[in-house]
This record gives sequence, C-alpha cells and structure tokens, in this order.
Amino acid sequence: MDPTRRRLLTGALATTALAACAPAPRATAPRPSASPRSAGRLLAATSSGLAVADLATGRVTAYAGALATPDASRLYYVTGRRLHTITPGSAEPSESWPVGEGGHVKAASGLSAVLGPPPGPRRNTTLTFAGARGVREVSLPGNVEPEAFSSDGTVMYFLDHLPPGAPDHYRVRMYDMAARETLPLLTRDKQPVPQGKEEEMRGQARQSVYGQRTLFTLYTHQPDHLHTRDLVSGRDGSPGVHAFVHVLKLDERWAYCLDLPAPFGVGPAAGHALALTGDHLYVFDATSGQLARASVTELSVVKTAALGAGPGGEAFAVAAGERLYLAVGRRLLALDGADLTTVADRPLPDAAKGVTTLGDRVLVGAGERVLEVDGSGTRVLATVPGLTAVRHAAA
Repeated sequence: MDPTRRRLLTGALATTALAACAPAPRATAPRPSASPRSAGRLLAATSSGLAVADLATGRVTAYAGALATPDASRLYYVTGRRLHTITPGSAEPSESWPVGEGGHVKAASGLSAVLGPPPGPRRNTTLTFAGARGVREVSLPGNVEPEAFSSDGTVMYFLDHLPPGAPDHYRVRMYDMAARETLPLLTRDKQPVPQGKEEEMRGQARQSVYGQRTLFTLYTHQPDHLHTRDLVSGRDGSPGVHAFVHVLKLDERWAYCLDLPAPFGVGPAAGHALALTGDHLYVFDATSGQLARASVTELSVVKTAALGAGPGGEAFAVAAGERLYLAVGRRLLALDGADLTTVADRPLPDAAKGVTTLGDRVLVGAGERVLEVDGSGTRVLATVPGLTAVRHAAA
C-alpha cells in the first residue's frame, strides 16, 4: 500500500513530502541547449522536490518540499516557520503565513493549504490550516492524511488509515471546515453511506488527475475489493476486477469507483498511466499493452484497444484535444483519442520521465532533459537535475 502516491500535481501525483524546514527556493544556472529556447514554463517533479523550468532561458528553480495546487497555478512551501505561496515563474512569494512547527504541506487549493505530520502510526493527527481564512490548528482523531479540498475550501478530503496504530488499509472521508466535523462520503446518488458500508482500500494508488472539479485516482492490485455499492447490496458486483478509478466529486461530496477490465491492475503499478481531456478518461497498462477509454459522464469504460505488450517500465500519459500521448521506456506514442489507433511512434534518447503539452506542442522528459517532439525532430528545451517526471506546462 502506498497512499502517499495520491499527491496532486495538476492531474498527477506530487512528490513525497520533504522536511518542513526546507531551504529557500534554489535556482540553477541555464545549461546549454541544442535548440533555440521556446517561451513557457514547466512544472516538474525531481528527486529533491518540485522544480519550475523557464523554457525561454533554461533556468530551473527548485522548491524543496513544495506542493502544487490541482491546476498548478500555485505552489506552497515552507521555509523557516512560515508557509509561502508563489505563482510558478514568479520571483517572490505572493503571500506567507506563520505556521510554527506545522509540518509538511499535505494538500492545497487556490485559497489555502494544510500542513501535517509525516506518514506513520498515530492515533490522533494535528493539522495546521493556513490561507485566505488565516491560520488555524485542528486536532482530529485517527491517522489522517489530507488529500484535497473542495473548490471553495470548505471541505477537506483525507485518507483515514485503519487501524490508526498499525494501518494496513484506509478509506476516504471528509472534514467539514464550518461544522468542524468528520463525515463519510455520499454515494453517487448523493445519499449518505449506511453505517459500516464505507469502502476500504488496501491497494496502491498509482496516480491522480484533476478536472471538472473532480479528482480521479487510479488504484491497482485490488483483488477481492468490495465497493460501497457491493457492501450495500451484499454481493460482489465486479468479480475479477484488479483495478479501478476512484472518482471523487470535490464540490458534491460523493464518490464512485469506475471498474477497469482485466488485465488492468495485474502488472506493476508503475506501468499504469492515467490521462483526462474533456469527457474522456484514458487508462494505459504498459505491461499488457492494454488501453481503455472511459466516459466521465457515464462513469463506464466505452472502448478498449490492444497496443501490444511493451518492454514495461514506468508509463506516463497526457491527453489534449483529439490526441493521446503515451511515454514509456524509450518510446513516445501519439494516438487518435477516438479510435485508439497509433498515429506516430517516436524513439526517445533516454528513459521517459513524463509527458505534457503546451498548446499544440508536446513536451516529454527523457533522462534529465526536457524535449519538444514534433514532426520535424526533437529539440532540447531544458535540463532539470534529478528529473523524475514532467508534470505541467503553461505559457
């Protein structure tokens, strides 16, 4: 089980939380590039935290222990005993708050962030909320790991690890900031979950993506898992399912599990990737070569395709318009998002480390380099020390 993998980075996972008393943001000098610079900035995960690369200059600024908001419009990080927020690409933080020994940044929105202790056995959890509503400390019973906020910041969603002193599974719950109470989620038809029927998870949360005020999280290695709807009905409605996408409606307070057909979830979790565009959600399993497209309105899989078993390794995906891009091993695939056929297959000079888009441009991480790939070739845009995943790009 690895629930810390559910950290958000614009529709993806954030890096593992680092020390709260992190050093100030550190900039590295531009490195030589094999091509003219292109305007834009890139948010990336590195072995030491988040980093922002200026694609026009190649300058990289690292933010140890930082966490991005779901839309990547802000970063939150702690230096000394203060929490700072900054717009990626800005030279100075726009706001800061005193948080004392608040801990690590756990979840963030455009309005606020919450800090808490590192993961581990505990029976009570002290959290520090800081942002537009000031600074407030809250103590919650149990082993609580904050995950996300509603768009208005009035609800915090969290993982409740069970049993708290020696956890081996967890459930998703919510904390109502105004009422100051912890509540179970609602069902898809917006009804309270009956007592004792809350869904509990033991598998691995591979990746999350965000869109339409909804958090989509891919879970793998879930044999014999029972959804809330199964617990309520008293029967297993999805036997043989090893993976699903947990759909959490952040402003409506309900959740639903979108089951994926076998062999999704059987192979290594790192070989799975998730991407979202419009009303379409894509899931890829590099080990088996299986690809699925699901409707986010119907919450069901509507099409699958077999791309052929690949070499394995960590997989990454991004969808934009009518295209889906998959990066795995030393390959970058472009597919038609409707019929799931491959329209381009490009080699990469090093192992893939994420893929994203900037307008009609495709950016992919390969080793420690950020490349722009198009029909005319491959150009180096920046070098990011310790790059682990390209996450998001903006003009």
